[in-house]
Amino acid sequence: MLTTPLSLALIQLWIVDPALPWSNPVWQSLTHIPGVPWAYDYGRGLTLVAEWTVDKARAVEAFMNNCRTAEDPAEHYAVKWKDNDHEGRSAWNAWVNASWVKWNINKLVDCFLEESNCMPHVVMARMKCRITDDFPTMEAAQVKHIVSIKLADALFGDDAYTDGSFIVPSIMTFVTTVLGKVIKRQVDSIHEEAQELEEQWLGRGPDRSAAMTAVNSKLTLVSICAYLKKLESLGTLIAIFKDQRITENLNARREQVNAILAAAESMASRQMIL
Repeated sequence: MLTTPLSLALIQLWIVDPALPWSNPVWQSLTHIPGVPWAYDYGRGLTLVAEWTVDKARAVEAFMNNCRTAEDPAEHYAVKWKDNDHEGRSAWNAWVNASWVKWNINKLVDCFLEESNCMPHVVMARMKCRITDDFPTMEAAQVKHIVSIKLADALFGDDAYTDGSFIVPSIMTFVTTVLGKVIKRQVDSIHEEAQELEEQWLGRGPDRSAAMTAVNSKLTLVSICAYLKKLESLGTLIAIFKDQRITENLNARREQVNAILAAAESMASRQMIL
């Protein structure tokens, strides 16, 4: 799932309409940036971005203008060698990456995905995806259709719309990029969790049931029940992937723990009688 860098997506949005996003009041309220970030007062030595000197802001301004006039803005943005825009490009990328976290836009997207029943694990179950590599496009999963209007409205308010309820094309491109970034992060997280579960709980990692009965481990009904509860929660997550082999391994482990629990309960009962 390839996505455009957020720092480039902001440039592309600004190139299409210099009022977006920095002059939009809704965006300003979210980011607390009351104008184009590279604005400065040379005489007073002031910049809008506190981390930048006037010279740094001027370098970013030059980089932005060169992106706007370039035949291919994305190509100019992606230059790897130290050209005349190296300082401005580096400062811009670093500032956007650091600021994006502070703006909490990803959390906003998370909320919209959850309330719209479009979280990746829900989509995977609905679309019967066995592995994360099978995750559908946002269009196929209907995520773009359901969430994009909510996100566009939350980020830009009335400026997000043309006549009627249609979203401005450049804003649709931007919110699609943001959605894609968040969904990719969540899908990658699911993939990592699935691998960790299989390695740590299903035979290739440390044997947790053996650890429970180790010499230095006190076997109790509470510890056995806690372990069984963990297996049940893992089973719920693994069910998303529809993997028969992993499910069978998990069921076998569950039966082993149930047997241990039954034996422990029987032993406890006999001790009470004695």
